[in-house]
Amino acid sequence: MRQVKVKLKKGGRSFIGRREFYEREVVEGLTGCIPGQWVVVEAEGESQRLLGLANPMNSQSAPIRILCPLGKEIPTPEEYIENCLKGALKKREGFKSLSEGKRLVFGDSDGLPGVIVDEYSNCILIQINTAGMDTYRALIKETLQKQRSKDAYFLDNEEYRKGEGLPLYDREEIPELEVAENGIAYRVPKDILQKIGYYYDHRVNRRKLAQWIEDSTSEYKSGVDLFCYGGSWGLNALKAGVQEMTFIDQGNLTECVEGNLKLNGWQERGRFERANVFDWLKNQDQTYDVVISDPPAFSKSLKNKSKALGGYQKLHRSLSQLVHKGSLLAIGSCTHGVSLEELDQTVKSAFSDTFFELQLLDVGVQGPDHPISHFSDGQNYIKFMLYRVL
Repeated sequence: MRQVKVKLKKGGRSFIGRREFYEREVVEGLTGCIPGQWVVVEAEGESQRLLGLANPMNSQSAPIRILCPLGKEIPTPEEYIENCLKGALKKREGFKSLSEGKRLVFGDSDGLPGVIVDEYSNCILIQINTAGMDTYRALIKETLQKQRSKDAYFLDNEEYRKGEGLPLYDREEIPELEVAENGIAYRVPKDILQKIGYYYDHRVNRRKLAQWIEDSTSEYKSGVDLFCYGGSWGLNALKAGVQEMTFIDQGNLTECVEGNLKLNGWQERGRFERANVFDWLKNQDQTYDVVISDPPAFSKSLKNKSKALGGYQKLHRSLSQLVHKGSLLAIGSCTHGVSLEELDQTVKSAFSDTFFELQLLDVGVQGPDHPISHFSDGQNYIKFMLYRVL
């Protein structure tokens, strides 16, 4: 395995704590390094060594990504990947809510950067976005199929793969996804798949919303699910007792949402309206008992954080026109780098010149199949807040 020596900046971060290195820090550069090559990283004055992936063609992040500290023995890539896959499955044991479907692998959190794997009732979908892992895509697929006794398919992301200089393959014939979550059944047609097929990341927060609705002495007759995709938030609200839900999304999702309503026996209690949510909000004069907003990420980079926060405040200002006293307002976010406190501040500012007061009932992060170790963990991206309007 290729040895790479790096130079450390005095007073900089500790060698063991580093998750990446830039080419300017490599003593002899990365000339001749193959994209995705597995390397042993060493530093002068340091006895510890690190296992990493090198890709000089990476245009999205640092060309060396660290996997783990090394002991005396250096594992082969095959050994490392198989051990990480077993460890990922182990982390997800012990949760009843994950028995029918879950995120099996969550990138860096499971020691497999760029590898995202979701399990559904009828199949497994795999996405690989790093060269060092893509070299072993066959091994990853075979191991998962063996361990989970299900067919696995690749759902490659063209944008991410280009950033790593990875080849693009013909898309596999993926079946319609069969999803079971919180006692609700879903079907997601293969022609509308987003990201890695379905969004498990807010599963716990959708259940939290349902529990608050069930616990309330109020009667919630109407609700709206904005940026609804397959309708999972609104379906959880219907199951909890909301009498009628309106689903809004700009995607061609009529068949999907209406199919999921019918699948659960709620076809008379919901309707889908295809529209750009921001345009739809400009023309609304109706209020709802339950308002749910979980938009796509407003920024993929910390450089655009202030712009993202401005976008949230604008959106939340528009939401203030949809509520009345007694409404529940559910706010979801998947924007990296925006904290719960910062997201809460955009809601507070948006409602500051209205006649409403807000009571914060609950907050949430991602579920146990999207593991994080602390709030500042780079993999911590999901935020949820539930308010009661007074």
